[in-house]
Amino acid sequence: MKTNFLINSSGYILKLLQKILDTNIEIQGLQNIPKDNPRIFVANHFTRMEALVVPYWLYHKTDKKVGVIADDSIFVSFFGNILKNIGALSKSHPNRDNIIMGDILQGKKDWLIFPEGIMVKGKRIIKEDDEHYSVKIDGVPKKVFTGAAYFGLNSQLLREDYLNDKINDKERFIKKYFLNHIDDISNNETMMVPINISYSPIRTGNNFLMDIAKKLIDKLNDRLLEELEIEGNIVLNSKIIIQILEPVSLKDITQDVHILKDCEGCHKHHKHHNHTEIINKYRRVLTNDFMKKIYENTTIRFDHIFALVLYFTTADIVNKVHIKRLIYLIAKEIETSTLFYDNDIETDIIKLISYESFAPFEDVLGVAIKDGIVIEAEDNYIINKANLLEGYTHHTIRLKNILKVVLNEVLIIDDIVNLVQSYSALSKAAIDFILTKKLIDEEREEFQKDRVLHINDDDLKKEEVGKPYFLDSPNSKTAVIAVHGFSSAPAEVHELAVYLQNKNINVYAPRLKGHGTTPFDLQNTTWKQWYDSLSRAVAIASMKYEKIYIAGFSAGGLLALLSSNKNCAQLKGIICINAALKLKDARVKALVPAVNLWNEIVSSVHIEDLQKQYVGNEAEHPEINYDKHYVKSIFQLNALMNTTKKELHKVKLPTLIIQGKKDPVVDPASAKEIYLSIQSKDKAIVYLDYDSHVIIKAEGNQEIFDEIIKFISY
Repeated sequence: MKTNFLINSSGYILKLLQKILDTNIEIQGLQNIPKDNPRIFVANHFTRMEALVVPYWLYHKTDKKVGVIADDSIFVSFFGNILKNIGALSKSHPNRDNIIMGDILQGKKDWLIFPEGIMVKGKRIIKEDDEHYSVKIDGVPKKVFTGAAYFGLNSQLLREDYLNDKINDKERFIKKYFLNHIDDISNNETMMVPINISYSPIRTGNNFLMDIAKKLIDKLNDRLLEELEIEGNIVLNSKIIIQILEPVSLKDITQDVHILKDCEGCHKHHKHHNHTEIINKYRRVLTNDFMKKIYENTTIRFDHIFALVLYFTTADIVNKVHIKRLIYLIAKEIETSTLFYDNDIETDIIKLISYESFAPFEDVLGVAIKDGIVIEAEDNYIINKANLLEGYTHHTIRLKNILKVVLNEVLIIDDIVNLVQSYSALSKAAIDFILTKKLIDEEREEFQKDRVLHINDDDLKKEEVGKPYFLDSPNSKTAVIAVHGFSSAPAEVHELAVYLQNKNINVYAPRLKGHGTTPFDLQNTTWKQWYDSLSRAVAIASMKYEKIYIAGFSAGGLLALLSSNKNCAQLKGIICINAALKLKDARVKALVPAVNLWNEIVSSVHIEDLQKQYVGNEAEHPEINYDKHYVKSIFQLNALMNTTKKELHKVKLPTLIIQGKKDPVVDPASAKEIYLSIQSKDKAIVYLDYDSHVIIKAEGNQEIFDEIIKFISY
């Protein structure tokens, strides 16, 4: 960090300042900042700290100071000296405009300007009929200011005068704009750089910033307390997303001035008049241009989707599962669009539709419930749209109805409004149909993409080995999700699938990520990705069948046990076959740790070429199983075993445990540990006399399948 921004002050102030400057910042689009041009950054304005944080981080990234115009009231607070240190000017500074113009002419310092003029706490933006933008404050529209456009246009016109030797009184010009010499003017054009600033998430509540302010200031009015509450929580609990957008060139606009100058009867003494004319002609057009970029490139967050769905949903009572599926579909559409979006709409979002807790949803739902916008009622949510639309006042809306603020932020973006509106108008049946197809297509496309990545690999399995599949029994509403084991593929469970189909049971055999292609593919996946593959399968099956059982072999059995915690009404039971809770394979217990130690040794002396990446595997079914285990993938298997052991006490679904007595890979004691650890009232353990690991493909495997049928039919 560049420390010359900091000042010596009391411990409290330094601690406060450090909190602010160390806020979680994510800057996107740094490549859009012109390197050698004088720059005017223009941004939306929501918090007071933006005047400090954004210039600080831009300076940190560009090595060039960024001035900012700040309210006079800030300069009498303990932030005043800090702002002066970074080159800020107060709104009432007598030479403000000329100082700014001089900086831009020289290109020695950039400027950040907030055209909205004030903090738009409600984020209510209006696009008027004549295409200009207004901000609505307590019901009154106020046009976005054109001062930034004035600085940009005027600086470029003055620069062109200099380049064309059109400046008459150079000494007066130097003094007016605080230049050292006329030749200090940069030859490069002024560029306007739009910035969108957004926050993920925006929440309320007491915080550290409020506590410190109360110790520093005797009397805090309600307005300041509101700002401290919002901004303190942003500093401590949120991410500031700074989206730097493509710059706007001023050259094309300012070329018009030459047309005016060359007209008949024009003289040099008319220059100022021409400048004024060109600026007045284009300042509103230019402002609309960059404000459109700012407003329409807000980073879309999960909160936005949630608020828009509540807004466009026509029903007062909405099924919980339906609204989650609707939100998921919209999020997936956004991922493939040109909209900027935060990673909170893609990270672990499969949980939203696979009957688990998805943190962003639970968080924003809690806000909606607290503010009386949503009421939980068994399987439904009751939506109070009137409470969602309550605007309150400029200085209270962020505390009393933050979801309205979130909603306002995106109502100006036609693309996402049209997307949410169109999906929200669909029936539950239509959403389920679209989502089922989308998930199945996603699974198949993921498999084909992984195959293409390794198409020239000698270890690549045949397509039919790794391809996920359904075996349908049209007259049945019961299905088994058959899950293959570690380093294997859906083909491993084919005999089981055919047997079950013949018994009038639907079967779905998904592919776990990294499997069914090449060993190298598996080394770059985690056990959580394998679990996500099964979660997607559960989501698909829950929209197709009334009763679902998960039958997992080996590592698939562990994933099945973990999946029992899903709050899915259709999920009726778990079947684990030779579940790999404990391994007795000497390669895993002894060789792999030794390989890891060896890798650490050679890495420590920088001889990475001697590292051993994998160990060989003599597979029972080499046409299906990988012939090598990458060390990284075995560590993931070990992590899955450890996680499952810790979670066994949460298993309450009916469970069937099948274990081969002479399993050469899995320690048969695993079955008993599972049986004793799970909390299922309905559980059974069956030992069978097999001396191989992959017993579902062994001779006489029908007795295994018969046990499964008995369990399902019970």
